[in-house]
Amino acid sequence: MSGGSTTSRRVFKALSIFGSVQIVTILCSVVRTKCIALWLGTAGIGVFGLYNAALDVINQLSQLNLRQSGVKEISGSSSSRVGYVSAVVRRLGAILGLLGAVATLLLSPLLSRVTFGDSSHTLPFMLLSVVVFFNALTAGEQAILQANGRLRRLARASLWGGVVATAISIGLIKLFGFGAIVPSIITFSVVIALSYYVNGSDKTKYEIPARDFISSSTPILRLGIYMTAATFVTLLAQYIFLAWMRSRVGDGGVGLYQSGYTIINQYVSLVFTAMAVEFFPRVSSVAASRVRTSLFVRHEMTMLLWGLLGAIVLFINLLPYIIRLLYDSTFLPVTGYVTIASVGTVLKAVSFVMAFVILARGDGKIYLFTESLSAVLYLCFNILGYKMYGLRGLGFAYIAWYAAYVVSVMCVYRFRYRQGGIRQPLLLSLFVFTVVAAQAALCLNGLYLAATIVSCIVVPFSGTMFYFLFLKRRTLKE
Repeated sequence: MSGGSTTSRRVFKALSIFGSVQIVTILCSVVRTKCIALWLGTAGIGVFGLYNAALDVINQLSQLNLRQSGVKEISGSSSSRVGYVSAVVRRLGAILGLLGAVATLLLSPLLSRVTFGDSSHTLPFMLLSVVVFFNALTAGEQAILQANGRLRRLARASLWGGVVATAISIGLIKLFGFGAIVPSIITFSVVIALSYYVNGSDKTKYEIPARDFISSSTPILRLGIYMTAATFVTLLAQYIFLAWMRSRVGDGGVGLYQSGYTIINQYVSLVFTAMAVEFFPRVSSVAASRVRTSLFVRHEMTMLLWGLLGAIVLFINLLPYIIRLLYDSTFLPVTGYVTIASVGTVLKAVSFVMAFVILARGDGKIYLFTESLSAVLYLCFNILGYKMYGLRGLGFAYIAWYAAYVVSVMCVYRFRYRQGGIRQPLLLSLFVFTVVAAQAALCLNGLYLAATIVSCIVVPFSGTMFYFLFLKRRTLKE
């Protein structure tokens, strides 16, 4: 079998496996949230959300993006050093988790006051330091499994860990009510970590002297720090925009925007998450070769675009029903925003693949620069779009944001790394963009019969191209 067919089969396998896992994970989250709402009411949802929001920030700072930076370092290592570097990543996860847990313990009074306005939640935050430790262990195990290509083990750990942890958490909340919120969060984290450890790859013990550990972990930490800084800048831009929007339209308007943004970036982007699991280790392993990097980028970008064509066209057609399913009819005003923003996911796909090359190169400074520029673009276009056209204007802002981001990432890809070979995928992206934009225009103008006809034509065509043109072709040589 040719290298191209093998690569395509790997991508298709990763997409099918992790697409399914992501769907189950989202369903578990929905079920858990609905159970909390049913049994504990809005107050339970609020307390649960506040704890998790605080933990998200702590995890982000304490883990230093260990999963991504660990994947890059393991994938870029020679076969003789993969086991050793994996052991370094595992130990680094334990150290970062321990430091994060200690920091959470020490800062628990402050966290209680900042999050809840008083010190009554100091003890719960002290208990939640366990979550910080186990989440860091999980990040290390995820990096090792992903980098070593153990995709089925990674999927199995995520799937069964999520299902079992959700079931136990729901049971605790049903039995003990409010008093089970913190134990349920802890239990969820511990079960997930155990699931990854049980399904983990080689756990051979390596002697790692302190000096060697420091030298081996330095590149991981350096890239992780840049990635964490980039994430912080992105979150800051989002916070500033939400605060700006809330001052003008109140909580209701912000809620509509947040629901639409979640649909676009969490549900529609499932395909990005699934393909990244397989693509990032692969491109990291060949980052030193311009020819092989260009080959992999072209292949990934083309497959992603064909996969998105049918998915987005069908998604736009069914969007009103999807919104009712995920929320209720009161959220239907967000339909216009999501429909228009869906067109921008085509541009996101193009930038998504090239941005991974920056990480595969370990180019932390450039990654921080491009992500900071992206955050500024997001903020400026969103404010301008909302001022001009309201909620729908945010959809146009999403398109403009990723159009500008594509240009910035492409400049890095072409001129800093001297990479090429993506002319055909770029032409394909114009075709996909045009078809998706036409579908969006039909739905926005109420021409749903015509949109349904387009879906019936495009979805089978896209699926056929995705399968036969790539899974069966033998022209791509690795």
